[in-house]
Amino acid sequence: MIDRYSPEKIYMQIAKAIESDLQEGFEAGDLYLSEKTLTEKFGVNRHTVRRSIEELVKQGVLEKRHGFGTFVAEKRLAYRIKGHQRLTEAVEANGLSVETTVLSKSTILARGSIAENLQLKNGEEVIQVNTLRKIDNKELALISHFLPKAFCPEVLESYESGSLGSFLINVYGIKAKRISSLVSSAMPNASDNFQLGMMGSQPILKVKTLNKDDVSGKIIEYSVSRFRSDMIQLEILINPEQP
Repeated sequence: MIDRYSPEKIYMQIAKAIESDLQEGFEAGDLYLSEKTLTEKFGVNRHTVRRSIEELVKQGVLEKRHGFGTFVAEKRLAYRIKGHQRLTEAVEANGLSVETTVLSKSTILARGSIAENLQLKNGEEVIQVNTLRKIDNKELALISHFLPKAFCPEVLESYESGSLGSFLINVYGIKAKRISSLVSSAMPNASDNFQLGMMGSQPILKVKTLNKDDVSGKIIEYSVSRFRSDMIQLEILINPEQP
């Protein structure tokens, strides 16, 4: 299996052999073989096996979870961040099913960053909606939506599931347009870790987004999304002409 006379480095040969192995008997999310097992299988030292695994982790084929082992990586959803595309559209464009669960809805008073982003005065009423997005029945993201209550009060009573963007179009004729997204990495708290079905110390991608009404130009939504970083990749467009 390993050609020690080949000009190709041994760790790369092993990496390719592991890839072939994965295609035949493993699925995304499966626990893969231990370093000890691979060392015995290929007749090499543990350092060489680790280089092979590191190469496949870098390629997004495998995923290491501290304290748990090496897993077959999930295929990452390609999500293009642009003006009018919503997460639901990106999921469906990848041929996947999407499910939105409303975890909670409440009225809060605008304070701090929420008031600033929604361009409201402190104390004005804001609707907060917390949702969980799943793709193909697997947890992808937790999203906290903040909307001016005076602008769309029906959200609190009538929005139950599905795309919030579609709800705003159907009820108010509002087509939300993204005007900014701030992307950062963060460590999840215990609640996010549990609700996203994550193990160990895996980071999340946090995306803070501002949406405006495409007609009036008013800010209608500020959202904070927490994505599983092993399930999504974000493409950020810099062409201002792109819709």
